[in-house]
Amino acid sequence: MTLPDFTGNPSHLALWLLGSVLACALTTNALWLARSLAPLRTTWGSWLWQVCRFLFYLGIPYLVLGGWPLGPFQGLLSLQDMGLVGLDQRWTVSRWLGAAATGLGLGSAVLLILILARRHANNVPRFPHHPWWAIVIDVAYLEVHWAFYRAAMTFQFNSLYLEVFAGLGLVYAEWAVNPFWRRGWREESRAAGQWLRAALVLVIAVLFLLTENLWICLAVHCSVELAFYSHNRQKAHTPPAVVG
Repeated sequence: MTLPDFTGNPSHLALWLLGSVLACALTTNALWLARSLAPLRTTWGSWLWQVCRFLFYLGIPYLVLGGWPLGPFQGLLSLQDMGLVGLDQRWTVSRWLGAAATGLGLGSAVLLILILARRHANNVPRFPHHPWWAIVIDVAYLEVHWAFYRAAMTFQFNSLYLEVFAGLGLVYAEWAVNPFWRRGWREESRAAGQWLRAALVLVIAVLFLLTENLWICLAVHCSVELAFYSHNRQKAHTPPAVVG
């Protein structure tokens, strides 16, 4: 793979963003149509869907980071742009501890609020069937995907605040073109989960705005999801609907 030069170009990044949203819209609507015409629940179909998810959530950011073989569409972002930072002169131990404390405080408050809201929900969902490791994988997919949208917006606005909330807007737009997401709002058993998912992506956006650290966002997101998973198993609820 050619080493990226990280000279992000707004127009080229805009094309990647447009392609990502279009890929989501075309894939989900095609799957919706296929299931409505001839419902399929085969093993190969499930594996194909998982491959598509991997390519969409991780493949596109990889290409933008430098995996694309030809210019000028390669090396448009760096790992630091997405918040994948390490321990260095900019990210000292004290800054890491401060970001971790922010994540712990915000994550704890949000988890408490969401659990209280879930307890007062009118619907009683089904018992969870997803294993815990599947939730961890889904969280990693979503966090990298959301980070890509935020980072790509950096070169459109050159402002962290606008970057974060423009990226958030793209996530909501992507959900709006997804027929499975729209149907969830019309089903009483899934409506509460839809609200939780929409709330959590907002929380993660605010957390990134405060910390600029994707690892902290990933840790908080995963902790909230697994806490809901454990809570749902105890209460015979469904797996956390905030996971895609």
